[in-house]
Amino acid sequence: MNFEQLLYIKNVLEHKSITIAAQKLFVSQSAISQAITALEKELQIKLFQRSRQGTIPTEDGKWMLPKLMEIYQKTVDIKQEVKNRQSDLFGNLVIATVPGVFMTILPKTFAKFKNIHPRINYKIFESDNPKVIERVLNKEVDLGFIAKSDEINEEILHVRTLPISSNYYLIVNTHSPYALFQQISLKDLDNTSFIVYGYEYFANLMHRFSEREPHILFSSYNSEVIKKSVIEGLGVSILSDLMLKDDPYIAGGQLKAIKLTDSPFDTPVTYSLIYRKDCPNKMIVEKLISFLKVE
Repeated sequence: MNFEQLLYIKNVLEHKSITIAAQKLFVSQSAISQAITALEKELQIKLFQRSRQGTIPTEDGKWMLPKLMEIYQKTVDIKQEVKNRQSDLFGNLVIATVPGVFMTILPKTFAKFKNIHPRINYKIFESDNPKVIERVLNKEVDLGFIAKSDEINEEILHVRTLPISSNYYLIVNTHSPYALFQQISLKDLDNTSFIVYGYEYFANLMHRFSEREPHILFSSYNSEVIKKSVIEGLGVSILSDLMLKDDPYIAGGQLKAIKLTDSPFDTPVTYSLIYRKDCPNKMIVEKLISFLKVE
């Protein structure tokens, strides 16, 4: 058994195809077939069979392949650790985060980490919860910061709790009649146009917990666009207090934040970080996490 055989098997498992695995690894199909056959002979077990669904595990393969993938991941981790010990960490770290988290604990954490490991480059995307989870699962990013969710596959992802929380607020123009409220319920907002952050998260919550179908004027991932649209009187919005921290429009009297009283908006939101158990940048990710106070 060798690392090359395990790498081939991992890609065949992921793509359910020797052809696609060969294309991804820039090797011939015969090289992969021969490597798998050699390992099957060594183990005296047939690992794969071809069917209309592609190249899929046999019954023996279903219990043996997870064990082989554990060996593969341990080997990857050892190689990465040796590499890190031989030289300073370097490379690119791609992160996706819900808004607000980046405004709290992350800047100071990145600054400390960058001082110790200056050869790490960051690329950061802001998205809503479903998109962050999707990007981590699809290996588009190494690390995700999300509002705590029950829709996490912990067989694939590591999940760690962050030491921060936030609350939801209705954001209105200070000339709006709603600006007279100190707290408000969604049922008080009949015939009101909403400008929502993201394409799913807030909209789905509103659909589930409003007595009437909310009128959503438009959605955006740009909180600045949302705030300016509310200032212009196009509608109201729902944002977390993390997104409103030291907000110049609220400080300048152009916007007002009103506490929402409806469930689940009246419950503080907690946050987690997530990353794949087979993340290629696992060593860098876990070193960064060690700088955060997580559970």
